[in-house]
Amino acid sequence: MFAKFLLLLFVCIIGKKFSLCEQILSPPTEDYSECGISNFDPFKERSAEDTEISHVVKGYTVDDDRALPWMATLQIQNDKAHEASNETEYEPFCTASIIGPRHILTAMHCVADGTPLIVTYGAAQSSKQRHTIRIKSVKFKENAISVVLKDTFTNEDIVHIAKPDLAIIETEEPIIFSSTVRPICLFGIGHSNSKLSFSNKFTDAAKTLPNLQPFVVAGWGITKPWCSSGIHSTSDQLMYGTMRMISMKDCTEAVENSFGLRNDDDGYDQLSSILKEIIEIDMEDKICVVPEPSQSNSGDSGSPLLSKIGENNWIQIGVLNAGTCNLKHPFLLKDNIATYAPIDCDWIARATNDEVKCKGW
Repeated sequence: MFAKFLLLLFVCIIGKKFSLCEQILSPPTEDYSECGISNFDPFKERSAEDTEISHVVKGYTVDDDRALPWMATLQIQNDKAHEASNETEYEPFCTASIIGPRHILTAMHCVADGTPLIVTYGAAQSSKQRHTIRIKSVKFKENAISVVLKDTFTNEDIVHIAKPDLAIIETEEPIIFSSTVRPICLFGIGHSNSKLSFSNKFTDAAKTLPNLQPFVVAGWGITKPWCSSGIHSTSDQLMYGTMRMISMKDCTEAVENSFGLRNDDDGYDQLSSILKEIIEIDMEDKICVVPEPSQSNSGDSGSPLLSKIGENNWIQIGVLNAGTCNLKHPFLLKDNIATYAPIDCDWIARATNDEVKCKGW
């Protein structure tokens, strides 16, 4: 093999075949547009100190910008900072994922109210993200609904229903891919929450590994549980954690319990009955996961539910919709769950004019 290389090099120089020289002497360039490529290992052992980090609560920091290169932040203008300095400053309020050269996937409830925002990406530390891109359009599924049930006395939100909680952002300019900016592969598992039905066209590892390893979640959400007291600030550093899928029955019960909907001998009161029905309708199309030991949080909304396939392939199977919080014991993760809107392959293909398709088609 080495002798063959020397012969080609000799021909290239003596024969002045400069195009051949360029092929031989130039190192191969990596195709950063290939989706879901990362050597990041989220399952390696962590020290006891690491487990005290509180975001994706009790999660871990992502320090390498190349680890999860498809992660993006949605940022809104910080009005208080603007009043103090007269300069426009932005802060993260939701998370998103890059799925193509012009498209970003997030949750509908993050963008449904039309608040002006920008998208940033390219670094694990949100304040150092080198790329800012403007939004051209936002698309929701044709039959999408967004409903907020409020308390008539306090005007506080009781429950927010977003079905399906998916939104695709089209960018004004194309996203330039690099070692720190890549798209994530999408994979649809349908509405079933009991098992994963992986395509034979995908890798054999995909059929088993997601059932053996926890799912991975990541985001720049608030650094304390959303129902805890005190000031809640978002994390500047990307955090990640692991989750395990549970059945729809267990998930629905956990959500109902978080609202205090416990049936007694006299049945549910009228408000509880309404809430129970709304929750059951909302849960119909969700993927449900529990922390192991991390927990997703406010600000992580729109973030991807990820699975690592083999050594360096990643897929996204869902978008973070919501998470419960223990009102009496906010930092206790037991019984807390997170719900994800599953990837809708058909709709995403239509919404992106077939520029983005799920893996395995």
